[in-house]
Amino acid sequence: MNDLDFICSILSEIDVVILKRLSPGKYSLLGQIPAFYYELYPMDEDGPCAEPWKYSDMLAFFLEDAEMFFARGELGEYSSSIWQEAGIGNDQALFAQAIITPSGAAIVLRLFHEEYIERVKILQKARENLLERKKLKRDLELYKKISRYDALTSLFNQATFSEILQAETMNARNTGSNLSLLMMDIDNFKLVNDTYGHLAGDAVLAALGKILQSHLRTGDIAARYGGEEFVVLATNTSRDQAFRMAENLRKRIEDFDFPHTGRTTVSVGCTAYLAPENIRDFLQRADFALYDAKRDGKNNTKMR
Repeated sequence: MNDLDFICSILSEIDVVILKRLSPGKYSLLGQIPAFYYELYPMDEDGPCAEPWKYSDMLAFFLEDAEMFFARGELGEYSSSIWQEAGIGNDQALFAQAIITPSGAAIVLRLFHEEYIERVKILQKARENLLERKKLKRDLELYKKISRYDALTSLFNQATFSEILQAETMNARNTGSNLSLLMMDIDNFKLVNDTYGHLAGDAVLAALGKILQSHLRTGDIAARYGGEEFVVLATNTSRDQAFRMAENLRKRIEDFDFPHTGRTTVSVGCTAYLAPENIRDFLQRADFALYDAKRDGKNNTKMR
């Protein structure tokens, strides 16, 4: 008996479903199927539904992440959040795991009962925001097609950044997650244009965009906010972490050999979101911190 069959035999009498991975996007059900599964997902022509994600947005999103996990081929597990699915009682919730064992890969779907309900209620808002954020992520290619990126730096432009900022601040208000903002301005940029010409200035802007793209984490949002000003929205990032991030970026820019101009520096202001404040106050505090950095001699980072 291999690992997956053994797991299936143990779990056959409780509310657990195992979908064995046959190939990317293809799965088959193992063992006894609990009643809740039939209630949630319609039967296929050949028996119990082997593609429940067709009937569940949350499972569809989880499948995308699970397939990326499976593609790495490393033994281990990847878990979803707990969520409530339409069609089950208010005292029940679902949880999904992608697992890779020496004998194969599978998705495990489990039904939880009353003891998890309080946690589910807390996560309900997070679930709604997750769906909105996933939708926003899927729309990014559409934004690109309608020129929502800055052509010179290949970063988001101000309009796109404002939409993302609104979504992320809403998520921070509803879930209590950390969110920080870095506002960055190239020091003495007018002198660069006056000394080397506007083409050289454009080359500095383009190179700075590449530096940000190369050294930010997945999930962080960088944009050209206007002229020589840039912004970075750092998700799941505390105030102290934001300061360290800002200093790391500032030093990398200071050490970079820019075309035509050589050494170029930036001043950075950073702050953390204070729920439930409005977006204007969040942006203004970062802007004031940037002003502090400029007033203190430039090429430094200030926090407010």
